[in-house]
Amino acid sequence: MKKWIKSGLVWGMIMFIIMTLMYPYFNDEEITTKKILIGFILWTIGGVLFGLTLKRNYEE
Repeated sequence: MKKWIKSGLVWGMIMFIIMTLMYPYFNDEEITTKKILIGFILWTIGGVLFGLTLKRNYEE
């Protein structure tokens, strides 16, 4: 797996944990399966896009 993809996915996973699981927990909000699935999909896509921007910045 390419380095930029790994970096992006790690970033996306960290953001998923913080924003989908920890943030609602500390604000006494309900954590549902639907929110987890939507968050996982969105943060995975966001992580890949973040990795793509890293790739473009490293190429310059």
